[in-house]
Amino acid sequence: MNVAVLGILADRVGSGAGTFPVLLRALLERGARVDCFGMRGFNDPTSLEGLPGYRFMDVRVPFFERLHARAARLKTPYPVAAVAQVAHLAYQREAVRRIEAEHPRAHYTLIFCTDAQALARSSLPLACWPQSPPQTEGEALRTPAVARVAIEGHGVARWAAVQAFYGYRWAVARAALDFSDLYLCGSRWARDEWERFGAKPERLRALAYPIALDAHESTPALGTGRDHVTFLWLGRSVPRKRLDLFLEGVKLLHERQPSVRARIVGNLEGDPVAARLVEAFRHHPAFSFEGPCAHTAVPKLFGEVDVLVQPSQNENFGFSVAEALAAGRGVVLGPSNGTADYAGEAGFLFSEYRAADVARALDRARDAVLGRGPELSAAARRAAREHFSLDAVTERFTRFASDAVANRAARRR
Repeated sequence: MNVAVLGILADRVGSGAGTFPVLLRALLERGARVDCFGMRGFNDPTSLEGLPGYRFMDVRVPFFERLHARAARLKTPYPVAAVAQVAHLAYQREAVRRIEAEHPRAHYTLIFCTDAQALARSSLPLACWPQSPPQTEGEALRTPAVARVAIEGHGVARWAAVQAFYGYRWAVARAALDFSDLYLCGSRWARDEWERFGAKPERLRALAYPIALDAHESTPALGTGRDHVTFLWLGRSVPRKRLDLFLEGVKLLHERQPSVRARIVGNLEGDPVAARLVEAFRHHPAFSFEGPCAHTAVPKLFGEVDVLVQPSQNENFGFSVAEALAAGRGVVLGPSNGTADYAGEAGFLFSEYRAADVARALDRARDAVLGRGPELSAAARRAAREHFSLDAVTERFTRFASDAVANRAARRR
């Protein structure tokens, strides 16, 4: 397989962009050739430099680079955000033009667009692995509870600007819907949402992101004879993530089970929404609030807690959930969190986005930790090995990509 890569990817970050260099390395080790068409200093995975079969092809879009630099000097973030969207579209089109010009020499099997939908048409088979369906985050932000939290924290103007961004994303995604032969979706939930958006079901495949399982091997399993349980909030606190439900749910459970504790780890001070939400809980005995945690320190953090809670609405794939499972921890998730596909017996789901429902799911997780901690850890790690191991994901990616290439050839015939 000779793969031409474009899109967003980065070394050693805990997100979708950070998994793609790992996946590309696995493809190279299996004998593939990979040409990455990126921009130096932005999406150039230096960890792949020097590997046999790998080349980096620098793509420049000078006009938009100059425009972005000018927008960055303004005191408002909106011009930068607008320029970035148009610049991304221009970069994709220039990258595809360069790929097709190189194809007579490189004989590419497939174009692979990472962390974004493909927005440029190509004569070559094209697979994309976008962050999320284009309509779901905007829809979550329009639900009354989430909209109220967002407006109270950021104001109506910011909420409206974000909705305008999602409107633009919706329109561009609709126009480019047929450009990709294969949509890789982080979960079955995301796959179904892409189909609801209008993507052809035969082009959709659910595929989990790979997780570095070995980074969590040394995390101790949950033990027995415990007298308390600690719940963890980890990462961003944008309104869609529902920090408000986490806080209220733990508070309700603490009233019945005073031994429960909760740690909130993330950049709360820099987020007006989070700062507003946590103010009423600063001195509550159940909670401790901490700053951001380096990704390298996450395995140690999981060793100090029992259950990760992610009550997000419309979540394609929660990386902290996948890592918690790899560390042998239970997870509490909402009904529109796609990562629930992979949790198995280690997942404790609530059916409605209400604090009382979250509290009941927390209580079930607490009972499982206290009553069968070692078994819960074993179930979590089994789920992680089945779905998130690099070998399993690489094998599925290769199979799905080969099918997409064959289907493109069949359509041409």
